Amino acid sequence: MQNQAPMRLSRDTLYIAVFGTLWGLLEITLGTALKSLRIPFTGFVMVALALIILLAGRYLVPRRGSILMMGGVAALLKIFSMGGFILGPIWAILIEALLAEIIISTLGLRRVSCALAGVVLLAYTTVHPLIAHRILYGSGIIQIYLEMFERGRAFLGLEHPSLMVLLGAWLVFIVTVGTAAGLAGHRLGREVEARVRRLRAERGVA
Repeated sequence: MQNQAPMRLSRDTLYIAVFGTLWGLLEITLGTALKSLRIPFTGFVMVALALIILLAGRYLVPRRGSILMMGGVAALLKIFSMGGFILGPIWAILIEALLAEIIISTLGLRRVSCALAGVVLLAYTTVHPLIAHRILYGSGIIQIYLEMFERGRAFLGLEHPSLMVLLGAWLVFIVTVGTAAGLAGHRLGREVEARVRRLRAERGVA
């Protein structure tokens, strides 16, 4: 019994390192490739995949703070890959990990909480550029974006009711994709946990 706690802590540390590294490598490889190719909705794709990874990791490490620690590992790998600290990408990873950690720690690791985490993370991805640019360039950047939006609306001839329809469609997209990603992460986490338990039982490991 006395040896189980150190063994569990060592095992949890290993899982955090593994899943955090997977998240970081995903950002470095696929994320960089998609952005260089200017693929639309790259941020949403990366957040959905990251959510699946961190939820699977959370199943194996059922401790408060484990998701945030995975995000820390991923952020460190991102820093090394960029050769320095660039606020935008690093901040995005840490905020995503923090939001997921708060939701899962508060509501537990359930289907509804995983789906909610997916929706919240995708919603944050939508506004992250505005928040980051507001911090970097000051409040004037928001006014510039509003003016650009108004000019684009006038150029396309869109009236405000049409904009509300587009906004509604965008919200439906976020809820649908976020829920799907969260439920996929929940399912993968359960499958990974069950497989690990079977392997431990076969080897007689507690």
